[in-house]
Amino acid sequence: MITKDVKPVIAENLVNLRKQKGITQAELAARLDYSDKAVSRWEHGDTLPDINVLCELCDFYGVTLDMLVQKGDGQLKKATRNTNLMINNIVVCALAVTTVWLIATMIFIYGHTMMGKNLWAAFIWGIPASCIAVLYLGKDWLGRTAKMIICSVFLWTFITSVVLQFMHYNLWMFYIAGIPAQVIIILKYVQKFLK
Repeated sequence: MITKDVKPVIAENLVNLRKQKGITQAELAARLDYSDKAVSRWEHGDTLPDINVLCELCDFYGVTLDMLVQKGDGQLKKATRNTNLMINNIVVCALAVTTVWLIATMIFIYGHTMMGKNLWAAFIWGIPASCIAVLYLGKDWLGRTAKMIICSVFLWTFITSVVLQFMHYNLWMFYIAGIPAQVIIILKYVQKFLK
């Protein structure tokens, strides 16, 4: 519930958010291109920042404007903790995918320089390998739709990798096997949605 006088509530929440972020008033002021005295006045409830600055503060702290004007920093702590956790999860997945592509690049370079072979297929195999990394690391926080899309991308890029790796065997019919596999993936996630 929003209180009638929001200045003290916003001031208290701004102080709590800044402390949770581990920055000083001067650091925040420098980021927003304001003086540290202005930040101090906001945090003491003497003045309110204009709506554009409030929105910028919400983006910086990872909270909504509604949370900023409501009493009780428990919500704010939970919101910032959830935002930080999500950012951490995305960074971990990005690191894993980057590692996959680094390995693919190293295989390509090794093949080209040491073996005299063009191992371009390493890059093709990087796509399904990246999908596996994201599915494994994101199993607890990815949504159902995202998981279904990533599983579908894995399926078709895996088939493509096999077909391209062994082109001389003319394995294009593996794509036909991908159709029922795709139906299975869709039905699996529809079933989970209905539970």
